[in-house]
Amino acid sequence: MYKRIIKPILFLLTPDFTHKLTIFCGRLAQAFPPARWAIRKLWNFQDESLRQEIDGVVFNNPIGLSAGFDKNVQLSPLMEDVGFGFASGGSVTMEPRRGNLRPWFHRLPNTKSVVVYAGMPNYGLEKISDYIELNRPKVKSMPTVVSVAVIADKSTKDEFGPVVPEEYIIRDVKKAVSYIVENSLASVIEINISCPNAGKEPFIYADTLETLLSELDSVERNVPFWVKMPHLYDLKQFDSLLKVIVEHNIQGVTVANLIKDRERVDLKDPLTDDIRGGLSGEPTRAHSLELIKHTYKNYGDKLTIIGVGGVFSAEDAYAKIKAGASLVGLITGLFFEGPQLIGRMNRELLQLLKNDGFSSISEAIGADFNKKQKKSKKL
Repeated sequence: MYKRIIKPILFLLTPDFTHKLTIFCGRLAQAFPPARWAIRKLWNFQDESLRQEIDGVVFNNPIGLSAGFDKNVQLSPLMEDVGFGFASGGSVTMEPRRGNLRPWFHRLPNTKSVVVYAGMPNYGLEKISDYIELNRPKVKSMPTVVSVAVIADKSTKDEFGPVVPEEYIIRDVKKAVSYIVENSLASVIEINISCPNAGKEPFIYADTLETLLSELDSVERNVPFWVKMPHLYDLKQFDSLLKVIVEHNIQGVTVANLIKDRERVDLKDPLTDDIRGGLSGEPTRAHSLELIKHTYKNYGDKLTIIGVGGVFSAEDAYAKIKAGASLVGLITGLFFEGPQLIGRMNRELLQLLKNDGFSSISEAIGADFNKKQKKSKKL
């Protein structure tokens, strides 16, 4: 029904309006218990073989919502009903942020991608905390990941937004992270150093990342921290970031964010230079898999890997898991395939495990390397 009726209608609307409409309808649905019951019955699928404890957090299945869709962490109950194993909200900042001028999104239907130019808009953590507290009793067991934007909120502005010294950005990030920890707003905190549509990315270099993480090490925490990695084709630079990360109190990495370099993308739709932003979905799939493999091969004993980029099916997710990802995140697949995708993926993942002789999802992690590495990074 989604592909034949709902999707064609939604794709007639602008992506920005569709996003607003989806958030609005989602909040209505999760406030109506019969609707939540129907959603669970129709789409939700869970199995004990998909359950894992990772970095001290229990995930009922490995498929999660990536940050960037539920920007103000308003839809956690609905995401659990649909069947996600975790849901990432944000990226958030301490103070409200308007983001870039609209439009924020542009569809590339034949490329199976969305051009994203949102610029980290959110209501600010104080208001967002109200949504989290309101929904907390409605979420039974699904971990909530809060992604923190590594970008400043105030100062002079260029075409992207604020331009401030790095020490001010670090101060704001530390304040946001501390607020989340002190108010128990998240099961996991993700540090997003890599948004390619919110201006410069000052912390995708080893020296600046070292400064940021050294400061965050002083934040007392009882939840794991992940770092959301940039989608870099320079493997040497990518590896230099990982070398810094494993020296700090970081438990995982999300690999990887949107693609900036359009010359690397096989575009099947018109895309002019005036349509700005990073590309999601299918164009990110192949290279994100290579980055996951590199990360697992060299740091799999120290870091949990959350694989994102171009996940449209159980096979896509399973490829990332066998390459070394313990968890898999998606957004664009949800737009193109519909909410029933999550339950279907989990059901088909179970069959893929059985076909390969695995009794649990944890046995398949890193199977491409014919060995299983035990994570040793502690809180």
